[in-house]
Amino acid sequence: MKKIVIGVSAAVLWLLCVVLFMVFALGGTTGGEHQFTVLTVKEDSVKDYNNMPVFKALARDTGIEVNWTYNTSAQYSNNTDPVGIKGIDAIYHSGFSNLKLYDYGRRGRIVAIDEYLDSMPNFSRILTARPDIAEALKSPDGHIYSLPRVEEMGLKAYPNILYLNKKWVEKLIDDGNLPAEVKLTKDQLADGLDLYRWEFKAILQKFRELDMDGDGKTDNEVPLTFVSGNWQGNESDLIASFGVPENREHKTVVNNKITFTIEDEKWFNAVAELQSWCSQGLISTSAFDQDESQFLARGQDGRYGSFYWWEKDTVLAKDKRDDYIIVLPLKDDDGNRYVGVSNEQEVEKGECVILSSCEDKEGLLSYFDKFFEPDYSAQLNYGSIESGAFLPNKENGKLIPNDDHGEQSADDFRMRNAPYGVVYLTQEVWDNSVEMESRAKLRVNNLAAYVKPYTFPGVSSIPNLNYTQEELLTLNTHEFSLSNNIASWYTQAVIGAARPTKESWQNMLNTNRNSIDTVLRINQAAYDRYLQAIGQSQNG
Repeated sequence: MKKIVIGVSAAVLWLLCVVLFMVFALGGTTGGEHQFTVLTVKEDSVKDYNNMPVFKALARDTGIEVNWTYNTSAQYSNNTDPVGIKGIDAIYHSGFSNLKLYDYGRRGRIVAIDEYLDSMPNFSRILTARPDIAEALKSPDGHIYSLPRVEEMGLKAYPNILYLNKKWVEKLIDDGNLPAEVKLTKDQLADGLDLYRWEFKAILQKFRELDMDGDGKTDNEVPLTFVSGNWQGNESDLIASFGVPENREHKTVVNNKITFTIEDEKWFNAVAELQSWCSQGLISTSAFDQDESQFLARGQDGRYGSFYWWEKDTVLAKDKRDDYIIVLPLKDDDGNRYVGVSNEQEVEKGECVILSSCEDKEGLLSYFDKFFEPDYSAQLNYGSIESGAFLPNKENGKLIPNDDHGEQSADDFRMRNAPYGVVYLTQEVWDNSVEMESRAKLRVNNLAAYVKPYTFPGVSSIPNLNYTQEELLTLNTHEFSLSNNIASWYTQAVIGAARPTKESWQNMLNTNRNSIDTVLRINQAAYDRYLQAIGQSQNG
């Protein structure tokens, strides 16, 4: 009997060894899945991708296991050669510039994705159906070296709406403290409030002087704030009220001509006036060094007199939201109002790159190809169904967003639960597969009613442009330093103790003249080619 037991045990042990050998040979999992390691840029507040339901669903659907490993944005930005990191197969949220994509691609360090389209039926269909997207993703050699993020809502060109604390204005009216020159009544305090810039400034001055929140202090109110230079909620439209089509890059298209706003004397006048507002405490100095998360956290208690953002629900606690109204773009002394147009694109390159060292490029690309399917795109962008981002049951074949996240703001929920990155959400998807968030619908409606009609005449955003290798190299030499030099002069001018002089402004322009002219020349050439390509396609 003892011999039989020993014999059976030996057989079982032999069988276990065979199974384990087969498991390791097939990629290390008992299900026989392929395994990859992908580096992504993620902050600590965002949930572990490895435990996110959307990635577990992708693993079940594809039979492919991805191990997500992380860098914070600070760690990643300090790495001069992220594709050289050992043991990874891809980089998600790579953020590579046009030049970096092309440089890594031509040297064979990242994969030319267009050579593997047989493994990517979804992406292949997109490139065929949307030649504009295909064109936008190409490098100078014609190859596509990254997977994109496509989220089309018509919002990004207009990243700012001005909100005003109507409760505080009502208090000014009730207490007889409204500036005498400002003729406002309570019944006018509704979305679409019409103000001259000087009227707005006079109201801010009262916000600065008085105890508006009723806590017995006059030094903790914030008359006006924003996130300077941010992609949304920045000060560009305040500067535009001086008659210049500003955006955060200070670069735009005016009547098909690439233009730097910093060369316009009206831009200097705007900067000089902002310095006056800052020196009087009308603009919070934190507006020039805070990030999005700090801005949002500081807004919860309703101590902002006014602010720029897309929607107030993101900035304010629930019990404060009804206290704020939308102000139309501020009028200048002649009664004109303008907003610029940002260059933020709804088709973004550089979201994901595959390293050439990846041993199964087809397998990993087939995995990422699923990201372009509507249900996965929606959950990657907003959070999974299981996390509560969407209602559990579809309606008329569409995923329906869940707008109730309790005390958690929609942005906070999304930042924790959604990995973002590679998605494909276009009007076709909104029409047929995914219902747009209610707050996104509100943004669309508010921008159409209160912002877009005041677009500076003849102005449009700079589209995704294709550059030659020589142009990319030249831009790389000039653009970074130029951007830093402009930002440095601007910030010092606005928050400085003394009003900036025209001489200092002209010196800044003269010092950077070569870079300004070079960047304009190259962008204009690329833009002219873009217009020609559009004309050719339109003419058949």
